[in-house]
Amino acid sequence: MKLSQETLRQEIKYKVFFKDMPLLYNWIYAYSLFQESYNPRIVNSLYFDTPNYDFASSNMSGESRRIKLRARWYAGIHDNFLDSFLSESQIFNFEVKRKLNSISDKLNIDEFTYNKKEDYFSRINSIENTLESICKTNSTLAAFNLLSTVFTNYEREYYELQSDNKIRLTVDKNISYCDSKILSDPLLVSKNYVIVELKFNPESRKKVNLLMKQFPFRQVRSSKFLTTLSQIKRVSY
Repeated sequence: MKLSQETLRQEIKYKVFFKDMPLLYNWIYAYSLFQESYNPRIVNSLYFDTPNYDFASSNMSGESRRIKLRARWYAGIHDNFLDSFLSESQIFNFEVKRKLNSISDKLNIDEFTYNKKEDYFSRINSIENTLESICKTNSTLAAFNLLSTVFTNYEREYYELQSDNKIRLTVDKNISYCDSKILSDPLLVSKNYVIVELKFNPESRKKVNLLMKQFPFRQVRSSKFLTTLSQIKRVSY
């Protein structure tokens, strides 16, 4: 697996509990270190895997080469999850996230708008049919039989380092999930914490190491995909 040089990145993740949020924001804005780069919005993802959950298994076991596949769409802070999913004008971005050891890339392989009224299960079926067509012409995905598994839904805040906008920081709040096979409202999984991610090109690693020395929280291994799959009893994570 050869990663795309144009989208190479590394990620460092932290779990920050609600009681420590003032400390987090003090650090973000200390000495005007970071600035907001985009308005907060809701990030929704529908993840795909094989019937045997091969993608999840490779991620849990820490294999050097790993893949995640999702259809992602965005919504306003106050938008209803189901309404945004079923919107006739909603744009779905099909993304492959590939990881080789600690370095990853993210490929936007296609985007679709369905432009028709559909109920929940019809929309799921339309998306899975789209993915099947994509897989036939994509060498990375052609070997897999893929099905929808789980939704994630959360509010994301976006920041960038003032001195280097290639070093980004996101804060994900109210992380929720639901089984794609069941029509239901998302259930909250992050009841007392947020997930903070530092994202950067590997060339910026030395600068990020200096930032990490000042960051008052401990690095964690965290995957929304695996966490939510475990919530619906598909894997143990």
